[in-house]
Amino acid sequence: MILLPLLLANALIAPDAAPLSEAVTRCDRAAVAAQAQAEPTRRAEFAMGVYAEQRAIAAERSSLDAATPAVVSGPAGGASLTAAREALDARQRRLDDAVRVERAWRDLNDELRAQFLAACTGRKANNG
Repeated sequence: MILLPLLLANALIAPDAAPLSEAVTRCDRAAVAAQAQAEPTRRAEFAMGVYAEQRAIAAERSSLDAATPAVVSGPAGGASLTAAREALDARQRRLDDAVRVERAWRDLNDELRAQFLAACTGRKANNG
C-alpha cells in the first residue's frame, strides 16, 4: 500500500511550465502537439489522484468525528485526537493547494496554446 500514496503524490504535482513556454517561443509544433496530446491523460490522472485523496480525507475525518476524547481514554486520548485532526486539516490544505496550482497550470496551458496559435500558425515548425 506504500506505492499508492507515492503514485497519488506524483499525480498531484503540476507540470513544469518552462518546456511548454520554450516550445511556444520556438514555435516548435512537434513539442506543442506532443504536450497537447499528453495533457488529457495527465489531467485525468490528476483528477483521479484528487478524488482518491479527498475520499481518504473524508473517510478519516468521519472516523475522527465518530471518536470522542472520552472514548479515546482520557486527556492523552483527547490530545492525540486533536493532533490527528490538525494533521488531517494540514493534509486537506495541501490538497487544496495542489488543486489551485493545477487550475493555474490549466490557465497557463490555455494561454500558451493561444499564444502558439496566434504567433505560429502558418509558420514551419522550428525544432532547433
